[in-house]
Amino acid sequence: MAIDAATIAVDAADKAATTDSANKGSAVLGKMHFLARDPKYAHEKPYTLRYTPAPESGIPQTNIARVEHAIVFHDWRGRNDLQYEECGFGLAKLDEALPYDDFADSSQIEGVHAPRVLQAVRSALGAASAELVDYVVRRRHAAWPVSTGEPYAFQQPASRAHIDHTYAGAVAVIKEAHGDAAEEVLSRRWQLVNAWHPLKGPLVDWPLAVCDARTVDFARDTMAGDVVDRHQVFENTQVHFGDKQKWYYLQHQMPDEVVFFKNADSREPESATPGVPHAAFDNPLTTDEDFRRESIEMRILVVW
Repeated sequence: MAIDAATIAVDAADKAATTDSANKGSAVLGKMHFLARDPKYAHEKPYTLRYTPAPESGIPQTNIARVEHAIVFHDWRGRNDLQYEECGFGLAKLDEALPYDDFADSSQIEGVHAPRVLQAVRSALGAASAELVDYVVRRRHAAWPVSTGEPYAFQQPASRAHIDHTYAGAVAVIKEAHGDAAEEVLSRRWQLVNAWHPLKGPLVDWPLAVCDARTVDFARDTMAGDVVDRHQVFENTQVHFGDKQKWYYLQHQMPDEVVFFKNADSREPESATPGVPHAAFDNPLTTDEDFRRESIEMRILVVW
């Protein structure tokens, strides 16, 4: 069925689902991929190999079955009813953004930009410290999401709903980063947080969407998965679609606007919001005049 207009009123889009008067502004109707509710996952853990297995191994590169769902993506710019402590995501402003060309220089990213992002996130969360774990620069290829058959020069947008870590996966990251000092860190209040922003703005093409963690049934809608390198395994959280999930994005996000969101929490399993499902989506408002999405995300260990 054709969509008459890409932009729709939030109240109209949610009329059948909610009468919450806090739903204001605009939204777009788009699509997102989720982990299918396949019976095989009752005895088979979802996985993806970051390398091509030998043909004689008989091992598929992934066993992940995806399913696409229509989603209303609400613009959360200017809203005051979405607080980090409840929904799991927030917005911080940088005092100064790194010039676009400097994102090609890792020394500028690590020596100049990262400290600014860390300070913004630490201040926004009132934390004692914020430490960079790693970062990824993504530059969307003109052909993506259609495969070219060749490796991309940069990582592409992550278009399937997921959470970067499980609790166990986060503990493993902290132990690897801190070695013998890890137990002291793990004994404190900590979170692994992702900080994300575009390199150019205002961003229209393939923006990041985040899900209000309060609307996720974590027992039913999530399960652990593995991302496998040749010498290491990273455990993340795969996400099924749930009809109560509520998704948001920051319309026309600028490079100095950092969306930060929780990926793991030391209070799990007591926390009702252990992490925030997220993914990029193909924005129906994108035109030929809009530049292709380029972004940076930083995984950060925040300690109180």
